[in-house]
Amino acid sequence: MRARTSFPSRRRSLGLSLVEILVGVAIGLIGIVAIFQAIAVWSKHTATTSSGGDAQVAGTLALFNIERDLKQAGHGIGRAVTQVMGCTVAATDTTPARAFNFGLRPVQIAASAGGAPDQISVLYGDSSFYVEEGGFTDATASTKKLRRRGGFKPGDVAVVAVNPGASAATATCQLVQITDDSDPDGYTVAHSTAPFTSFYAASAPAAASRFNSGVAPGAVAGTMYNLGPQPRLDVWSIQNNRVLVRTDVIHATPAAQIAEGVINLKAEYGVDNNADGTISAAEWQTAAPADWRQLLAIRVAVLVRSRQFERNRDAGSASGVSAVTPTAANPYYFGDPVGRKFLMTNVDGTPDAFSDTDGVPNNWRYYRYRVYERVIPLRNMLWGNWG
Repeated sequence: MRARTSFPSRRRSLGLSLVEILVGVAIGLIGIVAIFQAIAVWSKHTATTSSGGDAQVAGTLALFNIERDLKQAGHGIGRAVTQVMGCTVAATDTTPARAFNFGLRPVQIAASAGGAPDQISVLYGDSSFYVEEGGFTDATASTKKLRRRGGFKPGDVAVVAVNPGASAATATCQLVQITDDSDPDGYTVAHSTAPFTSFYAASAPAAASRFNSGVAPGAVAGTMYNLGPQPRLDVWSIQNNRVLVRTDVIHATPAAQIAEGVINLKAEYGVDNNADGTISAAEWQTAAPADWRQLLAIRVAVLVRSRQFERNRDAGSASGVSAVTPTAANPYYFGDPVGRKFLMTNVDGTPDAFSDTDGVPNNWRYYRYRVYERVIPLRNMLWGNWG
């Protein structure tokens, strides 16, 4: 009888069956789908984290710059008396040719109703020599005889205040620029329109003064406040519904962009109305103080929007999506979730026209927000009051 022969090598060479191939393809497709889903989730979270980081940088940068300005507010005018502080300062400029005025106030808030963005104006000088008021006598249209002129140098910009009345902010004030301090009497400084050499640029050729008009307030006595060679009146505002900008009014410089993504700015005065040296919860106000010397602090809040458009999947909603910041979660400021909510508009700045379920890029509810707040003491006002 012939022995049965086995063919193991032949069986092995037959390969995979169609069923085995289809099973392998199905497993591969499931793996690919799982990988792509994981990548999609990772990409979404990465974009959210990245945009949140951008918002954090913008908010930190915005608040840092505003705080730095406010900490200098009032430098050079902190000792002004009630009758002078808050006066309207008349000014002329030759570069560009213009006439303008501003309030002699360390900080001024242009408040907007209904949670809309405010504007903050911050005034300060940069004199390294003299920060208190200087009394003068024997005044002319272009000279002032000071009790001490050591802190006033050619090139310094100063405010002249005369004829104060009995009530607050009644003095007549004018901006001038010191052009000479070489009078042999040791007291008189000039603020003429003649060319002069600045103390701060002694090697430069003589140049015409920028802020002298040749006409000064009519009084033989008063006070002067030295703002140094480069005083600032910075106006902080929101531009194009998304950019925090700073504009220097005294030097008429173009608006400088500070932080992008900042969509709102709110501020309040901290006024020591009862003169107890502290600011209670009831002493925070949007109205300007009756006596600017009682202004001791400012609190500021900035609202930052992330750049990432986001939709939460929500099977319970008609559209299948829901907002990441629903209407009920409208951001608020200064710790009051009832009456101090930011005014939210469409992303393009037009009035809000959507609901929580309108998942379109112009709907503010489909973005994330951060609020940054700070209470900033006005140290120059504190030193002026108690120094």
